[in-house]
Amino acid sequence: MFTGMFPPRRLNKSLRILVSVNTAMVFIVAMFSPFYAVFVKEVAGGDLAIAGLSWAVYPIVAGALIFLFSQWEMKVKEQELLLAVGYFIRGLVFLSYAFMGSIAQLILTQVLWGIGSALGVPAFDATYGKHTTREGSIAEWGQWEGMAYIATGLAALVSGFLIQWVGYFWLFIAMAAASVFLAIYIWLLPRELL
Repeated sequence: MFTGMFPPRRLNKSLRILVSVNTAMVFIVAMFSPFYAVFVKEVAGGDLAIAGLSWAVYPIVAGALIFLFSQWEMKVKEQELLLAVGYFIRGLVFLSYAFMGSIAQLILTQVLWGIGSALGVPAFDATYGKHTTREGSIAEWGQWEGMAYIATGLAALVSGFLIQWVGYFWLFIAMAAASVFLAIYIWLLPRELL
């Protein structure tokens, strides 16, 4: 019935692992991003201008550091370990959010998030890319991108209820624990898998 709508191609084991793990990370991150401005106002004591400024810190730091780190990251023998380090750093970011006490801490947390992303995002792309095939690369990348969008939408839907039910603190603790778990999982995988 839906033939042709979904790619018929099955992902190899390495790509299935990467899609699963990074979809989980996308879900974790997307649980918070739609509610960031509310968090800054209610918990960190800032206003919308501070929310905008502090959110801008994260992608600007990540982008600038990706430029700086990329040449170095290409020389790292086991690039997938950078993915694990990026997940671990993001776990620290979510832990910092759980214990947010000031706007200064918020800005430093955003810088740390940028560092984690700068290490992890190019490492994911490189690791994923080396397991794609020339003939199937559009379908293989498409499966990852499709999962990322679905995870983002589902996370935003779920997290609004979770924040109302358990509050930001427990959401961040769960996000931190899940991020560290993903980091450990990637770190402990046999190197030949990734």
